[in-house]
Amino acid sequence: MYRQIMVPLDGSRFAESVLPIALSLSRRTGASIHVVTVQEPIPSFAYDEWETAAGEWSEAYLKSVLERFRTKAGGEMTTRLLTGHVVESLEAEAEERSVDVVVMATHGRGAFSRAWLGSVADAYLHRTERPVLLVRPEGDEAPATEDFAVKRILVPLDGTDISESALDYAIEFGSLFGAEYHLVRVVPYPMQFTSPYLPHTMQMNQQFVTEAKAAADEYLEAQAGRMRERDLSVSFCTVVVPQPGHGILSELDEAGCDFLAMATHGRAGLTRAILGSTTDKVIRGTHVPILLHRPAS
Repeated sequence: MYRQIMVPLDGSRFAESVLPIALSLSRRTGASIHVVTVQEPIPSFAYDEWETAAGEWSEAYLKSVLERFRTKAGGEMTTRLLTGHVVESLEAEAEERSVDVVVMATHGRGAFSRAWLGSVADAYLHRTERPVLLVRPEGDEAPATEDFAVKRILVPLDGTDISESALDYAIEFGSLFGAEYHLVRVVPYPMQFTSPYLPHTMQMNQQFVTEAKAAADEYLEAQAGRMRERDLSVSFCTVVVPQPGHGILSELDEAGCDFLAMATHGRAGLTRAILGSTTDKVIRGTHVPILLHRPAS
């Protein structure tokens, strides 16, 4: 269960678009919300007053966030100005406070400093082993005040323990909203075998796809069956497409899902297959919040 939620902000309304989700989680669980921003080291050629001005502005900004949103949280709301390298500072703070989930925007436009939430989100995912809830804001408008809700969660699986580790996090999150679940497995169509110069190419491809799809359906049925034993509402679908990322995004819309939960892997990058470059494509292409989890090494 969520007890500590950390929300990194960069001073923009764009980044604040994640607050309705964090506040809703707080109200549903009683979790504390810890809002942070990071002041990066000042270049040696910057003028002397810059660091002081940036620090004062950041402190004032955090105070305004506290004043605007404290009463909307279900638990204590705190703030802190961090200094240093952004990713290292965020992870150190999350570790110190035993944060259960980090809620952050995939892009941001800071006021005094360069925008950092976009690249930070990517770098932070490669460093942390705690769940990260990414939100892609649509614009600079002020955060919505209505309660955030989730109706249907899509969970991509590829048959590995790594991908299946996302299920527990998806179920924990979805239980707060009474959400339904939709499992999807992508069977990549073997484009590399479609040369017209190879005999029986089409038959080989069709046989491969038929067998792979049958195995995927059986696998998803087993996963869905275990979830139904827990009285969860679950559907599933096997998608045959050349590009797994496109298949996941297409099924997201086709199935009417409004939330994604996936697993990632590795400090140096994301694992292959569904969880490889596909994860990056999904993050950049999705319009819904996505809960990412990287299992411990």
